[in-house]
Amino acid sequence: MNESDNKYLIFSADGRRFSMSFSDVLVIIPAAQPVKIPDFPDYAEGTVVNDGRVVTVINLRKRFGYTPREVTDRDCIIICDGRKSIGLLCDSISGFRELDESEIQPAPDINEQVNARFITGEFLIDGEPCYIIKPELVIREDDEEAFSAVRKDQ
Repeated sequence: MNESDNKYLIFSADGRRFSMSFSDVLVIIPAAQPVKIPDFPDYAEGTVVNDGRVVTVINLRKRFGYTPREVTDRDCIIICDGRKSIGLLCDSISGFRELDESEIQPAPDINEQVNARFITGEFLIDGEPCYIIKPELVIREDDEEAFSAVRKDQ
């Protein structure tokens, strides 16, 4: 087991808590104004360059259907370490949590048609849910083709 497999970065979007495994995090940078991408989904803000790498920025507020707002100096982009070059724009980072596997509950799931494929589980912080997400799965399945086209152009 990788040392970071039981450590989770905690961040927020519209007052709700989310987390991801430390193994999915490459770097966290201050929010920057992304360069717009034509004909991309509305939740993909555009791209930023980080360490010579073009990264597609996904606005979590828009992607999750929350109220959009202006970016503030507390906002940041979590550059994800995966096969897709994505960064997640979130409202703030609140820390990390080391979890025992027994603390993680299954993802909320109503039925096969109504579930969030990117939520892999959840745990409680101060009695409130914190949803564990898999960054690469935040992209909607029907938008995969557009994201693949950008990766091929890089």
